[in-house]
Order: sequence, then C-alpha cells, then structure tokens
Amino acid sequence: MTGKLSLKTQSRLATAKKYSGKFIINLIIYILLIEFAFTFLYPFIYMILNSLKYDYEVIDATKQWIITDINWNNYVSAFEGLDYMKSLVNTLIVVLGSTLGHIISCSLAGYGFARFKFKGSSLMFGLAMLNLIIPSALMIMPLYIQFSKFHMMGTYLPIILPSFFGFGLKGGIYIFLFRQFFKSLPVSYEEAAKIEGCSMLQVFVRIMLPIARTTILVVFILSVVWHWNDYFEPATYLSGNLQILSQKISSVASASATVTSAVGASVNMTALAACVLVILPLLIVYFIFQKQFMEGVEFSGLAN
Repeated sequence: MTGKLSLKTQSRLATAKKYSGKFIINLIIYILLIEFAFTFLYPFIYMILNSLKYDYEVIDATKQWIITDINWNNYVSAFEGLDYMKSLVNTLIVVLGSTLGHIISCSLAGYGFARFKFKGSSLMFGLAMLNLIIPSALMIMPLYIQFSKFHMMGTYLPIILPSFFGFGLKGGIYIFLFRQFFKSLPVSYEEAAKIEGCSMLQVFVRIMLPIARTTILVVFILSVVWHWNDYFEPATYLSGNLQILSQKISSVASASATVTSAVGASVNMTALAACVLVILPLLIVYFIFQKQFMEGVEFSGLAN
C-alpha cells in the first residue's frame, strides 16, 4: 500500500513539475510579448495622449500618462492646417490610382513569370526584383528629367503612371507576390478553360484573377499603406494645391508652437494631432480588412 502511494505521489510530483515548467515558459513568453507590444505601441500611445493635452499638462511630470482636460483645439488647428478634405482627396487620387496600376500591371507580370518560360525570362524577373534593391532616390533624377520633357510636372502622373508599368513604389514585391501565388496553382485550371474555348486573356481575367483575390487584397493594402506614408516622391513632384497629407504635416509642425516637456523632450501637440488625423484612415482600412489581410499573407507566399 505504501509502495502504491509513493508511486502515485511520484506521478503527481512529476505532473506538477511538468506543468510548472510549462507555466514558467509561458510566463516568460507572455512577458516578452507584452514588452514587444509596448515597444511597438508606445509611439502611438505617446502621440495620442500628447495630442489631447494642454501646454501645462505636457510640462507637468505627474501627468505624463494622464489626461485631466481634453484639448480638442489641437485637432481643430491640425484639421485646418492640413486643409484636410482637400489634401485627403489629393491623397486618395495618388494612392488609389497607383494601387490600381500596381494590381493590373503586377498581376499580369507575375502571371507571365509564373506560367510562360521564354529565353531571358529569369533575367527579366531578376531585373524586376532590382526595384526592391535600388533606392528610389537614385532613380528620381532621370525620372524627373523625363517627366519634365513630357510636361507632366505639376500633375499626379509622375507618381501614378509608373505603377501601370510594374515600376512605381515597391512594384517588385507585388510582382513577386503574384508570381509565387500563380506558381502554386495547378495548370489544370488553364487547360480546362482553354478546352472551353477561352483565350489566354480570358483565362487570366475570368479564372486566375478571381482565384487570386487574397493576393490582390494583400497588394492593395501594402500599396495603399506605402503610398499613403510616402513623402519623397510627392515632395519631388507635387506642390501647391496638389499636395497630399504626408506633405502637409511639415507645414503644420512649422506653423504651430512647441513645448518642452518635463523630461526635456520637445512636444508639438498640434503636429501630433495632425499625425493622428493622417494615419486614422489607414487604421480604419486595416481593422476592416485585418482578417482577409492575414489570410492573404498566408496564401500569397509572403509568409514564406
């Protein structure tokens, strides 16, 4: 009887030791995840909190993470300084126009690289991937000269037009995503469609594109985010009434007052409010399509 009890006790001790080890490992993992999450969320928390503060709250060290009086005037000033509605329309024209161009051109290029093998196809794909390596600053001067010769300066075309040729901002990665997705599909789809009398263009439009909707959504979100946040190209090509939101932030920051906080940091509450207003549409789009985006990342080849 004593032997049986000792065996049960040993079994319970082994089980308890096993679960305690798992608990410690899980605890360490959760602590690390919380630290990483705070590291990424800290800029957003700092931006939102300080955008709602008055000057005296920024100076007060005891209210670094507390808001007692919400100051909406910062957002009113930022909204007016950004010329928000006009700049938002300009931004949507640039972003949606470029994104549409990337979806059309990069899906065609990706499908071509995935299905058609011809002499020099690997070289052409490698050249397309150079778009990921070569900084856009190196290409801006020859492009600027060419667009000036074609009298396109002062319009949206220098930003939107390259995307319809698979170039533009981050065009290489979109071609890669479409190529990886189309390569994963069996050729039997196209063969069945050809038997039914479909041309290659009909196969692509009616069969392949609907199947690739998850990849299209990933490309859509990535292109929207990158073009929305881009400052370099708009600052080069756009001015005056054509300026987009990312360009307007600097003018808001220069026109508004800066306060030195209790920890010695310079805080511009109006500029922070402007940043919140600029990223707000992106956050809304991401939260709406979050599930579809994660599914698209999994099936498009981006996760690999």
